[in-house]
Amino acid sequence: MFLSKSDFKVARSCPTKLFYKKNGYPSRLDDSPYLRFLADGGYMVERMAKLIFDGGVEVGFWDQPQKAFEESRRLVEQGDVILFEPTIIFGKLLARIDIVVREGNTLKLIEVKSSSVTSDSSGELNPFRGKKGGIESAWRPYLEDVTFQAHVLGQVFPGFEIRPFLAVIDKAKIATSDLTFDRFKLRQKASSDGRFSAPDVEYLGDLEQLKTNHLLAILDVSAEVEELRPEVVNSAEAYATLIREDGVVRPAPELGQHCKKCEYRTAFDPTKSNGFRECWGKLGSPNPHLLDLYRIDLAGGKNVNLVAELVAEGKAALEDVPTDRLVGEAAVRQRRQLVCHQSGQEWIDPALPALLRSHTAPLYFIDFEASRLAIPYHKGMHPYELAAFQWSCHTLVSVNSTMSHSEWLNDSDAFPNFAFARSLREKIGDHGTVYIWSPYEVSTLREIRRQMDDYGEKDDELKAWLDRMIEPGNPRIVDLCQIAKDHFIHPDMMGSFSIKDVLPAVWKNNPALRKSPDFMKYDQIDIAGNVLSPYDVLPKLPVGEMDEVVKEGTGAMRTYQEMMYGLSVGDLELRGNLKKLLLQYCELDTAAMIVIWRHWIEGGC
Repeated sequence: MFLSKSDFKVARSCPTKLFYKKNGYPSRLDDSPYLRFLADGGYMVERMAKLIFDGGVEVGFWDQPQKAFEESRRLVEQGDVILFEPTIIFGKLLARIDIVVREGNTLKLIEVKSSSVTSDSSGELNPFRGKKGGIESAWRPYLEDVTFQAHVLGQVFPGFEIRPFLAVIDKAKIATSDLTFDRFKLRQKASSDGRFSAPDVEYLGDLEQLKTNHLLAILDVSAEVEELRPEVVNSAEAYATLIREDGVVRPAPELGQHCKKCEYRTAFDPTKSNGFRECWGKLGSPNPHLLDLYRIDLAGGKNVNLVAELVAEGKAALEDVPTDRLVGEAAVRQRRQLVCHQSGQEWIDPALPALLRSHTAPLYFIDFEASRLAIPYHKGMHPYELAAFQWSCHTLVSVNSTMSHSEWLNDSDAFPNFAFARSLREKIGDHGTVYIWSPYEVSTLREIRRQMDDYGEKDDELKAWLDRMIEPGNPRIVDLCQIAKDHFIHPDMMGSFSIKDVLPAVWKNNPALRKSPDFMKYDQIDIAGNVLSPYDVLPKLPVGEMDEVVKEGTGAMRTYQEMMYGLSVGDLELRGNLKKLLLQYCELDTAAMIVIWRHWIEGGC
């Protein structure tokens, strides 16, 4: 058993997690659509990086580390060579490196990441340092990763100069026709043991054009690695002592507010191991937990870890939080949450119904779906530039009217943003109230407006409309998420103001809304008689050999990509099913807004 670079990264966030990772404890990251989405882009970026280097040798033997190491060392010792995925082992430390290039007595170590930088016209770039010269915290985990690998490589080949590089996406570059998303095809490999295996990525474009116009910045990080080396080496050696022949030692956890987002804080299941509960012991049982307090990180004030103080007193339930210790901007919401928890009742500001009734009709409830990819969908786009591919809008012509629904989904292989904006303008025009949930929709329109100038789009009326929509303080636009934060608390929300948490809290506790003709199709219960969230009753449709459903934004992005550029391109039935999945999900997002709005305007249950 070795300490890999991914093990090192986990241990740096919390040494106790190393025990859980090595022993295969259930993790919230196991089925994370967002991480799978990022991984897909990462594999494409890695493939692009490898194609830049002619004659590279793929080492392989992923499931046989010692054999992979022996082959990697043999190839390096033979002479100049380019290696892809070589495995290097020193003691208990293992590094599988993206690219190693031997040139004489120099070993170039190239770590490929789908993270991004933006170069300037001078070509000089060091995004890793702040204004005062220190290493930026956002880049530190990536640089520590490279430092770990450089240390292992240098120990195995002490006679060589090790030059570390970080290859990242440069957002200043522009995609050519040979560097668009459709030029890279992911093909999932079968795994005999059922475990995840990295997909094959096939490149379908012009290789010479890719080499000339690739989207990467390959940056020398030697200075940063040398600065981080002492700390990284000491930490790696300490973590390696936890790995023994008879298993992994579980270090004593440091409990605190950082545990709130721990990936091993999974739903309780008596048949499965639970890392969070093992760390917290009997203090992990309360539900709701003190970590479920809204903005627990702010509780107690600046430089105060109230969670650690309560844990030291043997307290971990939400009701154990002392209200007199709640200070600062989040204190009002925190106190209201505690009151609601104690009473078991929601709180609706008495002024909220009148506030909502003051908004000018017609009332438009809108939601957007968009994507930002390292390798863009379309020629002429920058990496990670926004592509808005779908909107949904539910409309009420008056407070008491029946809702109507409109939608738009791009299904042509062309840059969609201007058609997206024109169709939305045609729907919502310049009159009435536009409800959103979070500032995302405004930021999307703001970027589309900028793109009109960058792309030379000639449509003065659309530009003027976008300018009016994105004007700061535009009274037409009302953020229902902010209204929730200011005027509404329900104990079932567990301190969250995500629409995915607010909707179920309202839905479960308002049977009259569930029976409304507008929403009856979402009204279902499980076999135990529990009211299901509307997101859990969206119908599945056949996609390949599986029945699939989209019920969150990352799933929408992946489904759109499959519809536009996957195997469905030549399969009309499959393409139709993917389109239905996208439309029903986005429709629910705006229907959810009306459910919550109606609950509020009627004064609650």
